[in-house]
Amino acid sequence: MRVSSRRALVWVLILGLAALGACASTRDEEMRRLQARSTYEQALRNLADKRLSLGLASLREAVLLDPENPLFRNTLGVVYLDMRRPADAQAEFQLAVERDPDYAEAYHNLGLAHAEQGRFAEAVGAYRKALSFPTYATPEVAYHNLGNAHFRQDQLREAEEAFRAALQLEPRLIGAHYGLGLALMRVGRRDEAKVSFKTARDLDPTSAFGQAAAEALKALGDGG
Repeated sequence: MRVSSRRALVWVLILGLAALGACASTRDEEMRRLQARSTYEQALRNLADKRLSLGLASLREAVLLDPENPLFRNTLGVVYLDMRRPADAQAEFQLAVERDPDYAEAYHNLGLAHAEQGRFAEAVGAYRKALSFPTYATPEVAYHNLGNAHFRQDQLREAEEAFRAALQLEPRLIGAHYGLGLALMRVGRRDEAKVSFKTARDLDPTSAFGQAAAEALKALGDGG
């Protein structure tokens, strides 16, 4: 009986130590996540203050501390896009959607990264994936970029449909008016193209799209 009691005591001690180890591991993991969140918030402050190097360093640290957090991955990808590093951005966006398959914004950003590298077919797929989520906050932007990707592949009917979908959601989206004008002009629908270009120009004559629309109107023989 003493042997059995001794063995039981040993097992109690082993299980107790295992439980303590598990608790310690859980606490360590929670501390890492809290530290990662704090580091991420510091990164956002640095980026808001135009301190890119510090912001990038903090973002990378946050990702190292909590590599499974899709928000951190997506934000790091956005910074890489701004830095004209689309391949690095693509890698982060891909990791973000792998960790959260319902992350519509990350799918849209993945499309941007593909487009920046000239892979417009892949960009179309990513934009459409983002648009498949009814909770996506800015579908008009995704439709605009989808139209651009179709246009770059000379898929003019699809481009027109995408630009019109963007404008149905946001009638003042200048880039979509200009893109629609380009698509219509490409297929010879000049009068309709002029209407789109005039709308883009009149919405904001000083913007890049407004100025480009004005130049397109001149090329079509209508500078009025």
